Amino acid sequence: MKRLDKKILAGLALGGVMIFGGVNFNPVLAASTNALANVAVSQQGQINWNEGYMVAYGVGRVDKRGLAMVREAAVMAAQRNLVGMIKGLSIDSETTMRDLIIESDVVNRKITGVLKGAEVIDEGKNSDGSYYVGMRVSIYGADDSLAAAIIPEIAPEFPKPFETVQQTALPSADVETFRNLTYTGLVVDASNLGLSETFSPVIYDVNGRAVYGLRNLDRDMVISNGMVDYYDVLQEATVGERTGENPLVVKALEVRGGKNSVNHVNVIVSVEDADRILLANENSHMLENCAVSFVR
Repeated sequence: MKRLDKKILAGLALGGVMIFGGVNFNPVLAASTNALANVAVSQQGQINWNEGYMVAYGVGRVDKRGLAMVREAAVMAAQRNLVGMIKGLSIDSETTMRDLIIESDVVNRKITGVLKGAEVIDEGKNSDGSYYVGMRVSIYGADDSLAAAIIPEIAPEFPKPFETVQQTALPSADVETFRNLTYTGLVVDASNLGLSETFSPVIYDVNGRAVYGLRNLDRDMVISNGMVDYYDVLQEATVGERTGENPLVVKALEVRGGKNSVNHVNVIVSVEDADRILLANENSHMLENCAVSFVR
């Protein structure tokens, strides 16, 4: 496991006893060799949406209590940082995890369970004698993941069919082409538009038609794999595992939050590109398979 930069570790706070949802918990120790690659770095830790995990670090400062107590302080700091990161996650354009935890006792209990199973995946002494601990939780996965805790609460039990194209301004030859080609996935290029990550993004056209969203998808698939992958480079997205060897690539015109939200997690495409996506989906079923990636 790669260690975080010392500057990041130095900025992490020493924690006291952490209680989440009224429940004390201790970490489950487990080894992990997964490298922290392609991640978004925050003050508290790292989030990898594509690989589906979150890591938070904590530091215990040197004092006279001995190594065991210093390590325990580092563990509690990492736990607290995990909670802070989790609460800041966007559920959709209107809701953060903090909102959902407040609104739902069920989600609160489930998230507490996820945190109980947090793995210690990295630890050791710093040069100044302090001790650091890294802890990891899963974003996706059928068991003990954040998605397993929240998706059943926000997703419909029975998905609605995707929209179909009845009328379009596209030439008839294009209609047949997109209906007959087998695309392996969809890449939406929203680079430099300020797109943020979320559990439940939506693709809209400029007229407000919902092209892709949680309401259309199987719960179990979303819990296991998420709805989209996020990339910083278009070329990387077009060769990503999720969207396969022949993805359809469209350009987002803007990104948008909800009516009362600054969470810019939804992408807006042209009516014509929305038609292309839905026509291609008739044959490929790429949307049903969550074979979608965003470039931010």
